[in-house]
Amino acid sequence: MVSQISQWGNSQGIRISKKIMRSIGLNINDKVEIISQKNVLIIKPEKQKSLSWYLEGYENETDRYDWGSSSEPKGRELI
Repeated sequence: MVSQISQWGNSQGIRISKKIMRSIGLNINDKVEIISQKNVLIIKPEKQKSLSWYLEGYENETDRYDWGSSSEPKGRELI
């Protein structure tokens, strides 16, 4: 497929046929990753991020607090 770079406001864009989008599982408003390698543009669906990706660098702070696990029950906790 041959396409043309068009101007949309201050941005540029490329039209992609519905047939090509369907063939790689893309829909309107899906996020894509655009990579430039050796004068070639690669457009591919954005990878779904895992929970571990979101938690990268997050420190487990539960060890910093005394949750009272070593003390005897107080009040009506045993009822």
